[in-house]
Amino acid sequence: MPISCRRTPFAIVAVLALVALSTPGQAQDPETDLARENERLSAQVRDLEATLKAALARIAELEKSLAAAGSSGAASRTTAAPRPIAASDLSPAGLAAAIREDFKVEFEASGLPALTDTSTEEDRIRYTRWLKKWVAARNRRFRERVSWPVAIKGGEVISTSETLATFQPWDVDESTEVGKPFDLAIPTRSYSRAIRPRNGRTGDEIARLDGVFVPRIRFNAARLEPGPFDNPPYLGPMAELFWSFDFKALSTEATKVDATPSGDPGAKP
Repeated sequence: MPISCRRTPFAIVAVLALVALSTPGQAQDPETDLARENERLSAQVRDLEATLKAALARIAELEKSLAAAGSSGAASRTTAAPRPIAASDLSPAGLAAAIREDFKVEFEASGLPALTDTSTEEDRIRYTRWLKKWVAARNRRFRERVSWPVAIKGGEVISTSETLATFQPWDVDESTEVGKPFDLAIPTRSYSRAIRPRNGRTGDEIARLDGVFVPRIRFNAARLEPGPFDNPPYLGPMAELFWSFDFKALSTEATKVDATPSGDPGAKP
């Protein structure tokens, strides 16, 4: 038999012996790696738990601070809040309130029953006749020249010649806001002139807004209640309250704005 053939079995035995010797060591390596990985993950979990605990404690502190600030802030906001609008000539909301009050008083004086979707046809006809007369008369009566003291809150250019300005009704005697702000489209040059810095003044400009308040009370036979959005503003059954404003001037020259309307109430310009 050739020598090469006799060496082959010995070579195979040697290889098998090496494989057998190396197998236990290799089987132990994955177990060791897994143990180390578990230890590392456990350490990370402990670190994260400690971080979470510290964060929760910080959140509790912040919540206490916010609660304290909120209680004191609520008190300051209450004192600084604008006064509610009453029926008056000093703002569109004041005139709208006056119109609503007039509607309530005149309807009660009419003796008509409240109109609902179950009202009789006769009651509907009587109410419609009364309402149309009231609408026509009040659109004339509440149209008037006005001169409103306002704080200029800002503006947005809406065309080449107009700016949508935001005005806040202002009580010049008490130097405080009254009611909610309103928006009007006015000439851009008038707006720019009114907000132009002068004499080192800062903050909202107090101005006189002159023009004509134009009520546009509208009859709408299909509307008997405000609806979920109350848009357009509901006045009463079959009545909606709109208004517009004919701009005349915006001035900040006076040191104290005269709050008296420039025309007699109810006067038609």
